[in-house]
Amino acid sequence: MAEIVCEGIAKRFADGTQALQPTDLTIRDGEFFVLVGPSGCGKSTLLKIIVGLERPSAGEVRVAGEAVTGRDPKDRNMAMVFQSYAIYPHMTVRENMAFPLKLGRLPEAEIATRVEEAAAILELTELLGRKPAALSGGQRQRVAMGRAIVRQPAAFLLDEPLSNLDAKLRVQMRTELGRLQRRLGTTTVYVTHDQTEALTLGERIAVLRRGAVQQVGTPRELYQSPANLFVAGFIGSPAMNLLPATLEGDRLRLPMLELVLPEPAPGVPAAREVIAGIRPEDFRVAPGDGDATSFRADVELVEWLGADLFVYFDVAALRSARLGVLEEELGLPAEHDGRLRLVARLGSDCRVREGAGVALGIEAGAILLFDPDSGERIDIG
Repeated sequence: MAEIVCEGIAKRFADGTQALQPTDLTIRDGEFFVLVGPSGCGKSTLLKIIVGLERPSAGEVRVAGEAVTGRDPKDRNMAMVFQSYAIYPHMTVRENMAFPLKLGRLPEAEIATRVEEAAAILELTELLGRKPAALSGGQRQRVAMGRAIVRQPAAFLLDEPLSNLDAKLRVQMRTELGRLQRRLGTTTVYVTHDQTEALTLGERIAVLRRGAVQQVGTPRELYQSPANLFVAGFIGSPAMNLLPATLEGDRLRLPMLELVLPEPAPGVPAAREVIAGIRPEDFRVAPGDGDATSFRADVELVEWLGADLFVYFDVAALRSARLGVLEEELGLPAEHDGRLRLVARLGSDCRVREGAGVALGIEAGAILLFDPDSGERIDIG
């Protein structure tokens, strides 16, 4: 096991592309750390720099206190698992798992012991004589993990290891990976574009965008206290509702109603434009025809998913210029004819129909505010 420190790591490719801005990260000894972000954000580049497959343009990587920036991958005592599994089709499971140990010229008895132990951990013992063609996608991924485990590395580095699996198998393998990491206690760096994977697996998560780290924190910190608009819109499914608003003291004017915030925003003597963030679960069905803290929504679409009911409705609002920039990147609902589509997550027992109206309230204390120019979150107490 080992602590991994990235200090000022940056990467510019020969064609001038700045893949990674100067980055400082500390991954704790034994931690399951996730790098998440959209395609092209620099997460895989950072992982390859840590393992030694890419050389940084600037900065230093340290593992267990030792500088390893100039070392080859084989000299860093790390094991990497790829999206494509990278297992040999002509070898059995046993031979695939033993291969890196044979390259290291370990004694045959020790190789056999390590393979048997890893196979037992991964529930592959009955499959050791099979070749990859006779295995399922999940089993092949476990073989790839087994080949990493037998090396007993200081750290595991996993690059989108579940992206080739179907949805049901991805959920199963997520659970298995989390259980495995907790059992082994090995420092693990995991790359994914799937924020659900990040939230369920990571002890801490770094969110990247355009080569820059936007925020590092626990899943709960990222969800409840996003540092900026990008993190707010990227973390959570369905995404946070983002809409223009006006803030004056403790009063927040949204397109559909005005609310009194629990705490006045510091340093806001006059009205100012803000962007309000409302999680889908922070809407509630108001009793009767509603009250001063609720509004009437005309339901456009209802999705029933068993435990949850997602209700989609439009409000009269113009997308701000900054939200327009993020719209395509985050897949935010587009503005149509001066109206924005919002979504509320309600209990499955709610009787809501498409084409009907419903009174919805908002938990004022749960609303997050963002500066429309910088995109940074505004602290309101």
